[in-house]
Amino acid sequence: MSGLRHVGHGLRRPESVLATASGDLFCSHAGHGVARICPDGRQFVLAPPTDIGGRPVQPNGIALRPDGSFLIANISDSGGLLELDADGVRLFHSCARGGASPPVNFVLIDELGKTWITVSSTYSPRSLAYNRQTANGFVAVIEGGTMRVVLEGLAYTNEIRADYENGWLYVAETMGQRISRVRLDEDGLHGAPELFAQMPRGAFVDGLEVDAEGGVLAACIISSELIRIDPDGGQHVVTGERIADWVDEVETAFDAGRMDRPHLDTSPTRRLRNLSSLAYTGPALDQIVCGNLLDDRLPVIAAPVPGRRPPHWTTQVPIWGEAF
Repeated sequence: MSGLRHVGHGLRRPESVLATASGDLFCSHAGHGVARICPDGRQFVLAPPTDIGGRPVQPNGIALRPDGSFLIANISDSGGLLELDADGVRLFHSCARGGASPPVNFVLIDELGKTWITVSSTYSPRSLAYNRQTANGFVAVIEGGTMRVVLEGLAYTNEIRADYENGWLYVAETMGQRISRVRLDEDGLHGAPELFAQMPRGAFVDGLEVDAEGGVLAACIISSELIRIDPDGGQHVVTGERIADWVDEVETAFDAGRMDRPHLDTSPTRRLRNLSSLAYTGPALDQIVCGNLLDDRLPVIAAPVPGRRPPHWTTQVPIWGEAF
């Protein structure tokens, strides 16, 4: 892990991370929504403690809108897609399919301005889907206030990434330990998903990004690894803190159908604490900052290949919130 450094302090479950050209970093912050780390080291939490449906917000994926506000995938049992601005946090869309709002795992605003969300499982609690047999996750698009499911039957849907340049939507299927992809163009998705990458034993893919060469980087919980899959499917570990005994313990429980929350909420790692997402940062997009489940700071490493400019790269976010 040569060159590894950390930024931030006091972060609460910084699962998802975003970067902008200004050098600001934004990450999910449990109970509040989003935290901001400025280039000069100042930190702000962007909303006070907030309950939705009687439960504290549990932000998972976050997305930055062109006006500088945010969308938040609320993975608590209250579920739904939230919005955050200087006035606070509120429900944006229930994401319900005729019943209660499901826990929402991820939200993406792509380069066309489309809003995508993922739901990992329709089971409650979601831990009932921590097995090799369940595949009831889905991907949906929200347009004009209406949600439309565009992919379903997925094995614990996590992050997705749209690559219009090469014509793919990439989908992390965490409990399938794989990345799938489906053909994509400006009109939407076409055809059925196909396997893009089967991840190594112990690598439960959570977060995704596409680099400047069309390679895909996968942030993997349990193995705490960042793995690059090149366009032809070759894989190599960019950085990681794999602990063999821990991987064996979790995989044994997974094989037996006994995987549960403690396997995600604990880890013996010290520097890479259950990597869950990544974003390219720096003027040349040649650094990677990683979200994670268990640390109160964010790891930063050199990128093996520079990243692409995300749609929100030049978005200006005024300073607001409480310093911490």
